[in-house]
Amino acid sequence: MALPNIARINLKRRLTNAIALPIGLMLLLTGATLWQITRLVSTIKWVDHTDLVIAQANYTQRLLVDMETGIRGYLLSGELEFLEPYQQASPRINPAFNRLADLVADNHQQTQNLTHLRSHYEIWKTSAPSLIASRQRGEPISIMALSTRKQQMDAIRTHITQFIHLEESLRNARTDAVRQTTRIVIGTSIGLTLVLGSILAYLIRREILLVSRTYEQALTVAHQQTDISQRSAERLAELHKIDQAILSAQSLEYMIRVALSRLRQIIPSQQAFVILFDFQTGKGQVLAGSADGELKPPEGTTLAIEDFAPPEVLQQGLTRYVEDLTIVEQCPPILDRLLTTGNLSCITVPMKVEQTLIGELNLAATQRAAFDGETHEIVQEVADQLAIAIHQSHLREQLQRYTAELEQRVIERTAQLQDAYTELESFSYSTAHDLRTPLVGLQGLTQAFLEDYSHVLDTYGQEYIHRIYDTAHHMDELIDDLLKYSRISRIELKLEAIDLNVVISAALNQLKAKIQQQQANITIEAQMPSVIGHQTTLVQVIANLLSNGIKFVKPGLQPQIHIWAEEISLQLSEVSPQAHQWVRLWVEDNGIGIPAEYTDRIFRVFERLNGAETYPGTGIGLAIVRKGIERMGGQVGVESHVNQGSRFWLELPKANFN
Repeated sequence: MALPNIARINLKRRLTNAIALPIGLMLLLTGATLWQITRLVSTIKWVDHTDLVIAQANYTQRLLVDMETGIRGYLLSGELEFLEPYQQASPRINPAFNRLADLVADNHQQTQNLTHLRSHYEIWKTSAPSLIASRQRGEPISIMALSTRKQQMDAIRTHITQFIHLEESLRNARTDAVRQTTRIVIGTSIGLTLVLGSILAYLIRREILLVSRTYEQALTVAHQQTDISQRSAERLAELHKIDQAILSAQSLEYMIRVALSRLRQIIPSQQAFVILFDFQTGKGQVLAGSADGELKPPEGTTLAIEDFAPPEVLQQGLTRYVEDLTIVEQCPPILDRLLTTGNLSCITVPMKVEQTLIGELNLAATQRAAFDGETHEIVQEVADQLAIAIHQSHLREQLQRYTAELEQRVIERTAQLQDAYTELESFSYSTAHDLRTPLVGLQGLTQAFLEDYSHVLDTYGQEYIHRIYDTAHHMDELIDDLLKYSRISRIELKLEAIDLNVVISAALNQLKAKIQQQQANITIEAQMPSVIGHQTTLVQVIANLLSNGIKFVKPGLQPQIHIWAEEISLQLSEVSPQAHQWVRLWVEDNGIGIPAEYTDRIFRVFERLNGAETYPGTGIGLAIVRKGIERMGGQVGVESHVNQGSRFWLELPKANFN
């Protein structure tokens, strides 16, 4: 029953007054609290800032102590390992000072203290290199120098201690301010809360009488709304269970059965089933269903589309509802089947995917007019969910078929490529071997001809014979390099820890004659680390790099080659962020250099940047280098400029003997 207009107006006025005042007080309380909290947060930030300054000052002090400890240890012992703390801390100290200066930029006194501290540090730092150099030369270090450094370090420590003490004083003061602000915030909040509570209690008590007069009417309305809400909640819960059943089902038919069973719990019906249409064949199939007893028509039944409804009716995609099957004239065969099984009413809801009709959801009941408007909405929601699930299932099956076909094609194509690759390798290897036989004969005959008949040939004849011999020799070198390249590609490399010193020594021994002939000057660092690789292959790689460094120099210039190694850390992948230790070996020469646009091409087979008449070769040496390093799991590259020499590098994992 609705309230009178006057009573309703009075109630609105009272409610407005009862709500407005507490809201105003709450806003006041909120504003005061926010203001106090803002002050509190600002004070806490300054405390955190002070802690950060103290931490940075302690870090700077630790770096200075490490530097002084390293220098003293080295000056006393002469061992370079004692100098490591100094070497590690030196590049960090200036950034540490800069960071500290940024943190105290707002504090004039601390800025001055830091300026004095840095001036003492600069004085202390200037004497370090000379002392280290003197110790390296073996000169004695005077006690006066050590005493002076100690005094300088004591002064630095005093300034840092004063600096930290001042920051600690600021932190204590700011901490006290935090406590005081917190007490104010709590006190203010409690006071305003008590006032607000008292006012609210008074207003609530005053309005109780008015509320009691309309209690019965409000209770009636509440009961009605509760019934509606309860039905809606039950409907949503059941629909949610249907959604879960759809998502958790393993097969399409099982999913439909579970969903329809849940639907029949919401909507009383004797049977429910889903039909899928194939308009190309003009057929409709009962895919799955749920029923009291035996489902009719049974699952898997295939009928003509006209047995369900005329095609023009189906294409309209409208919900069809029959309240009493006994009075339907010229009903389709599917309705006759429902009637013969004792059902008197049915509802048929279209199932669409992107406005395309794919099937229908049918419910049948033994009562007349068993389905109302709310039922139509529920069935339509379930039909939409099932349509999406069926479409996704078909797409998933199609994707699985495509995936299986693609995997089979990949397997077949991989097998074909492997067979072709194996056949090509076998062909190139056998061809290279077969070519060497006539070349050896040609070289032997040419040599014998020169020895036996050179005296009867004129100058041109001898030149021709020499050209034939040189060409055969070049062809033999080319075949030999091709065999090496093919061998590196085919053989199984057993990787193990190898000593770079032994490898470089073996490579130099291979090139001993060429080094002496060209009077090449090769400089090697005293000690090289060990790496993981294949020794024979790595010897060939380094020999090729050294051979290029000796060969590709300007005429009349002595080849200069420098070999050294360094340890680096590399992250193998984003999935494994842990850094691994690698060794990078450098081979630097003073040759003619390589244009930047060709630094990648030179590692390909038969790539030559210079004519064979000027710089002889096969154009395969650097291809062997890249192939060999890649087979060992490493990388290779070059840094070069024209007429400024080249620096070739290769990277391999460091051997870990721990």
